[in-house]
Amino acid sequence: MPEVAAYGDVQQRRGQQKWLALATLFLLALGSGCLPLGGAPPSPTSPALSAAAQQMQALLMCDEQHGWASTQRSVLRTSDGGVHWQDVTPQPEAGSVPREPVERIVAAYLNAQTAWVALIFQDGSTTPIYHTSDGGRSWQRTDVPAPGIGVVQLAFVDALHGWLLVNLGIATNAEAVAIWRTTDGGSHWQRIVQVSAAQARTAQSSTTLPYSGSKSGLAFLNTTTGWATGSEPGLNRAWLYVTHDGGQSWQPQSLSLPTGSEKAQIATLPPRFFSDRDGLLPVNVYAAGKASLYFYVTHDGGQSWHFGQALPASVIAWSFVSATVGYATDRTTLYVTHDGGQHWSQQLPTGPFANVIQLDFLTASMGWALCLAPPAQTHILRTNDAGQSWQQLS
Repeated sequence: MPEVAAYGDVQQRRGQQKWLALATLFLLALGSGCLPLGGAPPSPTSPALSAAAQQMQALLMCDEQHGWASTQRSVLRTSDGGVHWQDVTPQPEAGSVPREPVERIVAAYLNAQTAWVALIFQDGSTTPIYHTSDGGRSWQRTDVPAPGIGVVQLAFVDALHGWLLVNLGIATNAEAVAIWRTTDGGSHWQRIVQVSAAQARTAQSSTTLPYSGSKSGLAFLNTTTGWATGSEPGLNRAWLYVTHDGGQSWQPQSLSLPTGSEKAQIATLPPRFFSDRDGLLPVNVYAAGKASLYFYVTHDGGQSWHFGQALPASVIAWSFVSATVGYATDRTTLYVTHDGGQHWSQQLPTGPFANVIQLDFLTASMGWALCLAPPAQTHILRTNDAGQSWQQLS
């Protein structure tokens, strides 16, 4: 399955959602019709672009040459393996009413040509979502009647089917959310779920998401089956819900826990699938004053999940190229698995491998690392030998 909605796109979320931003991040009544968007992007060598490229927060390579990156307010694209970047951020249409500066963006990248970008404005009662199918050379806009400041995640499984997760308000150990869905590539959106505080005062439906708990995100295996993840203090089980009707109804799904974790605080993150049967689910377990990261693996399409070896909680970034081969890092040490996280080995890479905040491996040997170094500037590393050595890209 393609990796969509890079998890780094949700870096503005609070608390648990900030953790999701460090993971490899990354969400409506019917919207209006699409409008064409004009305007040529600036040159890849412009000073403004150079500054933007130093503020990357998420990176997703689609093949050896083509990839996307996000800053807080910009969308960048490369066609030379990450050496140079072009700013392809959607711009307001000619003649439109000027708005306040963009607060942040939320993006979903499907492949080298196809992406969706929500522009978030501080006081926006609606959210403009732009779609490109030509690598950002042109964009089409749909205005969605959802409060922009609450938009958390965009997720797509193909060029037509996608979901939008919107935060509607936070209370103690609870979060109101809405989920919107599109079946035509984002031209129109329909709200299919709304979870509110009223649920806490009345009998909650057994077929919807609960108001309680912090929601960390959504992930879909196909157009019907997907998961909602999150955490809830004192729950003593995983906050994990599954849908089999495209997100309209949800049921809790249980996970077996490592020994000694029966009273642990469990935080789940959206799974990633590599086929219709094989996938991985990141789970953070806080037990007896110790935090550990586990990767649960499934080989039956998410019907059952099995945990592997614990990684230290200091691991902040990971990238899997299949349900078996993956890499993780605590910023300086590289961890490698060849059995889906059941076992991990350490390696100390040569070269400038330090201050890493994101990994993005395209194959078992080829990968990129996004590094954040003082004073808050990012740069990109690349490896061609499975992470043993790294070179900084100019």
